[in-house]
Amino acid sequence: MRAWRFHASKYDPLDTTGAQIHGGRWNPRGVPVLYLSLTYAGGLLELLAHASVPNRPPKGHVASLIEVPNEAGIRKLEPPYRKGWDHPDDLRVPRRMAKDWLDRGRELGLVVPSVPGAPVERNLVLNGLHPEFKNLVVVESIGPIYDERIWG
Repeated sequence: MRAWRFHASKYDPLDTTGAQIHGGRWNPRGVPVLYLSLTYAGGLLELLAHASVPNRPPKGHVASLIEVPNEAGIRKLEPPYRKGWDHPDDLRVPRRMAKDWLDRGRELGLVVPSVPGAPVERNLVLNGLHPEFKNLVVVESIGPIYDERIWG
């Protein structure tokens, strides 16, 4: 499986530090995960949704294509999703949805819905503590990753 990671070029594409320090929609603080998008377009939507300064493209960002080992195991959340999974601020529901996956640690990845790309786009969350995480391969990194027309 291949998925896209959008990140500042100064960081390694496989760096889980940000998600570990701050937590995210699908992980609490202290848990190292890597967030990817299953499509390039979905990754751009996520980047746009998380832009810290509206109408300005993030500086120094790239998109890295990551190869995920097929034998690592991928779980997929299926609709219908629990009410509140897409709340902009309250992350308790999506974190509960991912808790069993993280606690068990059997599969490297969890396919989850994308809030800005719903109902079509999906993201992939990778468990940085899974033994197969070390077998991820960065296929390529490309940039710049935006078209000025997108940003106003």
